[in-house]
Amino acid sequence: MEMNETDGSIIEDWKDKYGGVTSYSFMVYSPMTIKDNAIINEGLTVTLMHEGYDSCRYVQLMEDVDKDAAEMYNLSRGWSIQWIFPGELDKELAMIIVRTIEEGLQFLKLHYQFLGSMGGESNV
Repeated sequence: MEMNETDGSIIEDWKDKYGGVTSYSFMVYSPMTIKDNAIINEGLTVTLMHEGYDSCRYVQLMEDVDKDAAEMYNLSRGWSIQWIFPGELDKELAMIIVRTIEEGLQFLKLHYQFLGSMGGESNV
């Protein structure tokens, strides 16, 4: 799934309003269903609410890494998934986000790799 116009405008709005965005990137190497993705996103939303971050919003971008893209980026085939949040996030929130996504991927028995985070309030 590529970024749609709505996602792009939300991200641009966040950049204008918060000075940037922060993204957390994962590669998922197992087949991943729509239901798997919904379970991870629901878990992330509920966890953020439970931890007191009820106003924390995010968008998700997914891209199929096919054979050509895998060769170009020196990756294995799978899904590149980014969870994108407005502004710069504190370390506690960042740890909650990464831990929750990893727990969801592990629960669903999906082979994955955390690629890292980028962004915040600066030259994003």
